[in-house]
Amino acid sequence: ARRRRREMHLLRAVSSAIASSSSTAWRRSASVRSRRVATPSPTTSSARAIARGSRRRMATSAAAVNHPGQVKVAHILVEPKDEPMLDELGEQIAAGVATFAELAATHSKCPSGKQGGALGWISRGQTVGEFERAAFTTPVGDTSKATTSFGVHLIEVLDARAQAPTIVDVSIQDLQEVLEGDPDEVNLIDVREQNEWDAARIEAFALRPLSTMQQWSPRLTDDFDPAKPTYVICAAGVRSARAAAVLLDMGFDDVRNVSGGMYAYGGPNLVTGK
Repeated sequence: ARRRRREMHLLRAVSSAIASSSSTAWRRSASVRSRRVATPSPTTSSARAIARGSRRRMATSAAAVNHPGQVKVAHILVEPKDEPMLDELGEQIAAGVATFAELAATHSKCPSGKQGGALGWISRGQTVGEFERAAFTTPVGDTSKATTSFGVHLIEVLDARAQAPTIVDVSIQDLQEVLEGDPDEVNLIDVREQNEWDAARIEAFALRPLSTMQQWSPRLTDDFDPAKPTYVICAAGVRSARAAAVLLDMGFDDVRNVSGGMYAYGGPNLVTGK
């Protein structure tokens, strides 16, 4: 009986301690709830910012992809202090108030802004890591942000493809067959310098010196159809190969480099002198 009384006394002591602990925990919880209720409501602008952030996080976690091959991208580059502006630009694009290209031309610090922010097709390893990760994990048609040593980028992914097209080397004989056909069915680009062109050239080719590519590349898709086979020539085939690689990045899918170049050509379409 004495042992039974000790057990009952111990049980009451433990029960009292548990009740006291639970009461303290409840009061702490109630205090926290009270403080939360007393917290002022966020302003309309901050609420929108929170909502935007929430939408971005949800989109990032739910819609992330991992593109193989290449992605076709455009971007708007601003200084880190102007990062909030990118959110506003993103809202304008989403609302249809302005296009990405229009805003890039107005706000981007990158020279590509003059081309609507277009960077063309990129492969892994061609850009800095932060930019690459954002570009290759953003669904086609969506935008994302990345911070690099250059600043803060708003990136738009325009398209994706499983593998990059390759440059096809063609012979002078292949080129001559093309010249004997309909020249309107192909693009013919000579990337030599003006003085070389004046000395000797092939009829139907258009002169676009590689040295001034930054000047004429913004208009390239206006002057030439990217869907057509594109033949590129220079003096020996070296500069034309470099230009052909750029054309592929700009969206020209079927690009052919003329091996041997003008040094190897002696066909009937050759024009010499001015």
